[in-house]
Amino acid sequence: MGASLILSAQWLGFIPDSAALQMRARRDLSEIVAINATVHIRRQNWNDLKASLQATVDRHPDLLSIGVRSDMGTLRTDTGHHAEIWPQDIPPDVVFDGKLNVHESVDDSESEVVTATVPIMLNHRPWGRVEYCYRRAAKTYVGGVLINPMVRLLSYFVVFGIVAYTIFVARVMGVFSSTQVVPDRVRQALDTLAEGLLVLDETGKIVLANKAFTTIVGLSAEELERRPASDLAWVGESNDDALPWTMAMLNGELQSERMLRYTFDSDSERILSVNAAPLGKGKSGRGVLATFRDVTHVEEHRLELERMLDLLERSRDEITRKNDELNILATQDSLTGCLNRRAFFEIFDGMWSEAKRDAKSLSCIMIDVDHFKSVNDTYGHHTGDEVLRAVSAAVREMFSSNGLVCRYGGEEFCIVLPGYDVEAAFAQAEKARGAIGQIRLDDPAELRLTASLGVSELRFEAKDTQDLINQADACLYVAKREGRNRSIVFNKSMIVTDESAENAAAEALAVANSERVEIPYKAVTALMSALSFRDTKTAEHSRRVADLCARASEGLMNPSERYVLEVAGLLHDIGKIGVPDEILFKPGPLTPEEWEVMGRHDNIGVDIVFGAFDCPPLTAIMANHHAFYNGAGRERDLPSGENIPVGARLLSIADTYDAIVSDRPYRKGKSHEEAIAEIRRCAGTQFDPTLVEHFVSKIEAAIPTLATGAIAIQKFAAIKIGAQIEKLANAIDQQDAAQINHLFNDIRVLAENSGLVSIAEATPVSSDESDETKITRELLRDARDLVDTCRSAQIDFLRKSFEHQNEAEADA
Repeated sequence: MGASLILSAQWLGFIPDSAALQMRARRDLSEIVAINATVHIRRQNWNDLKASLQATVDRHPDLLSIGVRSDMGTLRTDTGHHAEIWPQDIPPDVVFDGKLNVHESVDDSESEVVTATVPIMLNHRPWGRVEYCYRRAAKTYVGGVLINPMVRLLSYFVVFGIVAYTIFVARVMGVFSSTQVVPDRVRQALDTLAEGLLVLDETGKIVLANKAFTTIVGLSAEELERRPASDLAWVGESNDDALPWTMAMLNGELQSERMLRYTFDSDSERILSVNAAPLGKGKSGRGVLATFRDVTHVEEHRLELERMLDLLERSRDEITRKNDELNILATQDSLTGCLNRRAFFEIFDGMWSEAKRDAKSLSCIMIDVDHFKSVNDTYGHHTGDEVLRAVSAAVREMFSSNGLVCRYGGEEFCIVLPGYDVEAAFAQAEKARGAIGQIRLDDPAELRLTASLGVSELRFEAKDTQDLINQADACLYVAKREGRNRSIVFNKSMIVTDESAENAAAEALAVANSERVEIPYKAVTALMSALSFRDTKTAEHSRRVADLCARASEGLMNPSERYVLEVAGLLHDIGKIGVPDEILFKPGPLTPEEWEVMGRHDNIGVDIVFGAFDCPPLTAIMANHHAFYNGAGRERDLPSGENIPVGARLLSIADTYDAIVSDRPYRKGKSHEEAIAEIRRCAGTQFDPTLVEHFVSKIEAAIPTLATGAIAIQKFAAIKIGAQIEKLANAIDQQDAAQINHLFNDIRVLAENSGLVSIAEATPVSSDESDETKITRELLRDARDLVDTCRSAQIDFLRKSFEHQNEAEADA
């Protein structure tokens, strides 16, 4: 378009012709020189003329020479080599008109000059002419074109236009700033997005950053533009190729939900979810569009959830471990690691049913350690325990993988072998006898052990699991009679006729069945733990009442009923869990309204037991143990007389006895004699008179009288001392000086009130707590000494109690 305008201007004459201008300038110069020459010729001043002509040639580089020639053809004067330069093809007698005449040589391609002449007139007659030789312009095509002003103008315009257009296009395509490339309306639309957004060019530099991204990184848009996105403060991305926009550009694929961390000058970090998509495909890609979403709170919440899940998993594992430990405690004998009788019978019943159904063999082996009582008497109970551990370890090593191993009694073990006939079982019994004979203890090293074993099997037509055990047990007694240290196989001539043995077996079966079916052991333990956590004194009272019930029920109930009564004694106050603290722990006597609230705990306890156990006898004892024998109690809807369950009548007597002899916040416990007198006073009204005398006889026969009073009070004191020892041991572990001093006072008061002089004298007096470190060190030493003293007193008390009980049984 521009070239067209220039050409049209040239055609219309608006652009001057340089050649014409040059010719005009030469004509003017030639006429001036001719006029000057005319003046000098008229004056005949030839020297001045030649000097003037030479000066003119020197001032004009394209003027090669000047000569003055007369009309006769004589060259009168010239400048330099005019005669040599002047073309020879112009005859000297050529007549010129009165104007500038330009003469081109015949061979233009070889001539380097352009000649011109101007005539000289003197007295109005031709005198001659002034000859000029001008330098000819380049005669080549290219040179001729290049010296053309029009071509030069067009060339300049074209070259400059190309350069200017290139710069313009380059800046439009990305060299200009993003504010010139992206319209304001587009920028405003992108600024409305909640997510940060970057537009990057193919080199990874930022072309556009919306307002949300500038807010995230804390930099202005001007600071971000033309800056490589990889130079921002990303955390942990040392390799630029790993950045999502770089991967999107290199692979030409969308990068989704890539997590990057951005750090600020304050060392705080933000977590961003990045999506990057290439703009264009393949090599024609023009950059990348990247979006940034702040997910810091989401990631922190996720990490917190992961930490919580980890804690829950650890807690679950800990609970599983504790449950496993509880299961071991509930199913294994603590001393030997063998199954206890409850767990043993549960598994044995299943094996029995399977063997009967599939007509398979099932054998039972009873093992009794010979002369075990002599071991205890000679070496002490500690050695006896070591013997039992060693025997159980040997037996379990042999039979745990293919049978059941149970500690059946004190030194008796019962083994059940499914799939073994009597011959194989006898061979295993002999191996076990040999293994027991090989046992050696470090101390005493001289001790040698033997064992008697009895073997039975299903072929001998046992009626049930207990009958099979009885058969093996009968073989055991035969082995004892025949000299011990042998294995005996059952035969029908060994049918048990000993009444005491039959009663013992029936008792064991009844206890096992009661524990396994009617009253789960774990449930009773859990309820007692809950009660102990709420009210330790009530839990201790319940344990003492259960012990009294167990002793007083001898000769009145079978083992199963005695077990139910003992559990009732443990749980008779379980309803106090629902009594408010201000009433349950009130230091003084209760008001009638408070007694009414306290009285509800019996109904709460009945509901708990009824919902937790499927045992009507237990529920009946719990519901009726406050019934008066003459029916005159507060609750008139309860039964009376012989209609009250025997267990409920015994529980009422035991509960009242322990309440009388125990200390209360508002009174001191009474003596054993006073408690017996009060119970006898209420016989016939509140209590069954027959059971009162039975209770008194059983308690007094089982508990020896000491100089300080009734043995019952001494036993309860021993139990309290045991509880205080446990608390003192915990305080020692925690190194709690204040708690240790507090327990010192409690133990001293308890020992003085119970007549335990050795403990009262061994208990140190609380000292000043000004120096906590020194006191803690001294207290720890004194506390450990007191624990040893208390334990020695308890052991001595239990030994004397057992000796007295054995003597009483021997006399009976």
